[in-house]
Amino acid sequence: MLDLVIRGGTLVDGTGNAPVTGDVGVRDGRIVAVGGRIGEAARETIDADGALVTPGFIDVHTHYDGQFLWDDRMDPSFSHGITTAIAGNCGVGFAPLRPEFRRELIELMEGVEDIPGVVLDVGMDWKWRSFADYLDQLGARSYSMDVASQIAHAPVRVAVMGERALNMETATAEDIAAMASIVGEAMTAGALGFSTGRISEHVSSKGAPVPGTYAPAEELLAIAKAMGAAGHGTFQMVPFGAIGGVVSGFIDRDARQAEHDLIVQIAEASGRPVTYLMLQISDDREDWFRMLAESERHAARGLRIHPQIASRPGGMLATLQTHHPFRFRPSYREVENLPLAERLQALRDPARRARILAEASVDDPNASQVDKRMAAMFVHHARELYPLSLPLNYEPAEANSLGAMADRAGVDPVEYLYDHLTAGDGGNVAADNLLNYADGNLDAMHDMLAHPLVISGLGDGGAHLNTICDASMTTSQLIHWARDRTRGPKFPVEHIVSKITRDNARLFGLGDRGVIADGMRADLNVIDFENLSLELPKIHHDLPNDGPRLLQGSRGYVATAVAGTVTRRHDEDTGARPGRLIRGRASQGMRQAAE
Repeated sequence: MLDLVIRGGTLVDGTGNAPVTGDVGVRDGRIVAVGGRIGEAARETIDADGALVTPGFIDVHTHYDGQFLWDDRMDPSFSHGITTAIAGNCGVGFAPLRPEFRRELIELMEGVEDIPGVVLDVGMDWKWRSFADYLDQLGARSYSMDVASQIAHAPVRVAVMGERALNMETATAEDIAAMASIVGEAMTAGALGFSTGRISEHVSSKGAPVPGTYAPAEELLAIAKAMGAAGHGTFQMVPFGAIGGVVSGFIDRDARQAEHDLIVQIAEASGRPVTYLMLQISDDREDWFRMLAESERHAARGLRIHPQIASRPGGMLATLQTHHPFRFRPSYREVENLPLAERLQALRDPARRARILAEASVDDPNASQVDKRMAAMFVHHARELYPLSLPLNYEPAEANSLGAMADRAGVDPVEYLYDHLTAGDGGNVAADNLLNYADGNLDAMHDMLAHPLVISGLGDGGAHLNTICDASMTTSQLIHWARDRTRGPKFPVEHIVSKITRDNARLFGLGDRGVIADGMRADLNVIDFENLSLELPKIHHDLPNDGPRLLQGSRGYVATAVAGTVTRRHDEDTGARPGRLIRGRASQGMRQAAE
């Protein structure tokens, strides 16, 4: 008897081939039959008539490094068809751990990834020391999905150099050898790769740069060699200039070329895939095109270099309960701790409204750098914000911007934003499309998604908890790019599915998943594609210490299965936790097609 049969679905198998109608049979966590009518009886049957059946989605860019240790549900990814989540990105993480630098590692994650320090401090037991110890703790737990991690540059550098790493000192030859040794040991223990971040915009909650940001090439190349010597692994990088001239105000094209040259050297030294963040930036709208062309040129000679993109505009969300431009204005601070309903009543008082709009922000020495930056940014970018409403549209026209709406109403954009955020039940949201929207549309994003080298990731699950909610991108990618786009060409659904299944599995050598085929792991989604939809991001207080975060729900997932066990049914958690830790070496050789 089979454990599970999914009957009569439209099979979008992850290969990019055209969909076909058929059944999928599962036994012992593996797919054992695909296509046609499966006559064998099963303990559980899912009627997929009229629905898509896809491989489970693989989220290659998360920051669940801490959440893996206190949570087993793994939202926001869990609500969006994701069955494998990979952490340890952007050069920040918590292993290896020197206990005396625990606070500094927390401040790095708090500043770079907007995860409140108290949540990290309380949520983890901090009992590990080596990266192998950290993986062992993950391996002792069960999850709604499979989990994995890369080893990150910052904790490695701090483990070896201590205060000198935090002070951005140059590593000695002995330091570099020690870092390479730690990375090699982590790869043997099961790390899926190594990550580093090289942008000055990434700073701790105290404003300090991330250790490794200014590491010289010899340090990165020695680590790349150590990673490659393990015979598996992927090198992930946030390259200099990846998000534009936010600090400098301009993009140095020669410096960006030099950065891609470094990426090439890393690929050569490691013999392994390299993935780097690539975004359309307003400071130089064609930067992405030149970087992709360089990657394509070197891929033609056998290097595996993969730009990694987001599939929708990248930016920040303004809400009354998270970040907004009025947060540090005196008359707002008088009522900020009131319950929401009472705060709304106070904010709608005409006299208080007038005072808040007339006031400047005051400095709060106890506030984080993230909080301060967000409040200032939403003032400066008020015209470029887009109020969100259902059904969500991630490619809005300029006429729907907050600035255009304010002009039609004859008011200042900041005043219009105040009224938008304080309307209704206080749950309104406005988005600042900082990245991937320099042209006021997603035409550049379309060209990126069309390219076979490009990886679709950057969901940032577990990070930027009060700033964005992009782990829903797997859902929005299907909705926008394969169904609803009106401002330009779309893609066949099979193209989009392959981007978030097979292609991501191949990048990390996960050869047992990402495709619906005999012998593959039975990680599967059944999707009511016609009715698939996203909800507005909403604040939830469900983190350790009652910490807040934005979550974005979905509707239309008939079922999600991990290793053949149904974890979600009709958009609801079944409570099943079949997910386990993936160790990098353990996945090698499962399917040669992965490489």
